[in-house]
Amino acid sequence: PSSAASDVYKRQAIANLESSAAEIDLKTAENNIKTAEIELVQIDKSISQLEYESKLTTAELEKNKSAYNDYNAEIDRLQNELSEAVKLTEEANNEKVISEQSQKELELSSRTLEESFQNIQNLFNEAKISLERLTGEKRNSVNLITRNTEVIDQLKSSIKRKENDIANSKNELELLDGAIADMEVDLDDLKRSRDNLKQNENRIEQNYSAKRVESLEIEKKLKQIRAERDSVSELMHAADIKIHENSLKLKNIFENIFEKYAVQIEPVQPEENYDIKTVKAEIRQIEEQLRNLGPVNLLAYEEFVEEKSRFDDFTQQKNDLIDAEKDLIKTIEEINETAQRLFFETFEAIRTNFNRIFQSLFRPGDESDLKLEEGVDPLEAKIEIIAKPRGKRPTSIELLSGGEKTLTAIALLFAIYLVKPSPFCILDEIDAPLDDANIDRFTNIIREFSLNTQFIVVTHNKRTMEAADVLYGVTMQEEGISKLVSVKFNEDYAIKN
Repeated sequence: PSSAASDVYKRQAIANLESSAAEIDLKTAENNIKTAEIELVQIDKSISQLEYESKLTTAELEKNKSAYNDYNAEIDRLQNELSEAVKLTEEANNEKVISEQSQKELELSSRTLEESFQNIQNLFNEAKISLERLTGEKRNSVNLITRNTEVIDQLKSSIKRKENDIANSKNELELLDGAIADMEVDLDDLKRSRDNLKQNENRIEQNYSAKRVESLEIEKKLKQIRAERDSVSELMHAADIKIHENSLKLKNIFENIFEKYAVQIEPVQPEENYDIKTVKAEIRQIEEQLRNLGPVNLLAYEEFVEEKSRFDDFTQQKNDLIDAEKDLIKTIEEINETAQRLFFETFEAIRTNFNRIFQSLFRPGDESDLKLEEGVDPLEAKIEIIAKPRGKRPTSIELLSGGEKTLTAIALLFAIYLVKPSPFCILDEIDAPLDDANIDRFTNIIREFSLNTQFIVVTHNKRTMEAADVLYGVTMQEEGISKLVSVKFNEDYAIKN
């Protein structure tokens, strides 16, 4: 047993070593090192390029400094010439006072000096502009050098990190080489153990083959014995089946006789003079007589009772539906009569109110009326609005002006409102199409109705605002903050002299 356990342990160790060796990928490590070396070469090239650009920038800066110094020297020279020219101008002025004869020459010299001064001033301005430009170029060059220095520092730090990575990779590679060497030694030992185990396995296979031959001979004899036992069992089973089939046939015969003739019989021994052919002939004759009688439906009466019950239910439902239809028609007629009566009452009230309000909004003598379409159901008839101001005979309300149509609509609105007034009413921009004269009529009727109803009117018309008791407006004293302001016009205030 200890030898077998050792063999199992060695096989497991071999499998573990092989899996560990498979996990070690030396090519991957070498590829990483090569990639790092390539990146290092590229970084060296970038550093060389940046150093070259830094040298060019430094040379350009030195060149700009030299030019700057030259411009400063030129400016100093021009300033000296300017000073001399100023001195000469002063001397010329003194000579002009002293001698009137040389005035023309001095004036000519003065103009020459002035031109020289102007040229010097122009050169000074150009030198100043060049100085500003060179100063800007110097500042840009310094900034470029600073940025290049930062890039160089970053590249150097990146190079250091890559060198550390390369060193670490080399150390790991050396450790892996050592581990591989150790594993190869262990692998050789395990291979030798495997060879020994194979030899033992071959010996065991030989012993197993011999034992297997003996086992096959024993199994052959056992099969012969089993075959003889199976043949005997099959004969016994066939006899049992035959007995069972005869019992089932006998049982079926008893059941068929009981179902057909309602007679329970018991098995008996046949008589000595029992003739089976005569009995079968009698049985066939009786069966023929039963077939001639035809099938008898024992459930016919129950089906008749069930169908009659369903017929009675359907008849009762039909009578209920007919009664419901009559009640529904009667109810509809009552509703139509009530609706027509209420409609005519409401229509006459609205018509009377419309005529009265129309006369108050328009001039006396103007015609107005509401008419129903004739020859149709009043509840579905069209309503014609008639509005004929004095001096006009429009065939349709659409021919009226915008103000007249608005006043007509207001008259109809308040006529409907008077049929069932409410304590609160909101009107939104209803006075927009009206002129000043019509606005006064509108505000008068609002004032009349305000005795029983509170009105809120949304409007932009000044005359409508003047007729209000309270005015509400929205203002914005501070940016983004709306404020509601109200003004009451129905309060009296004492006026002091």
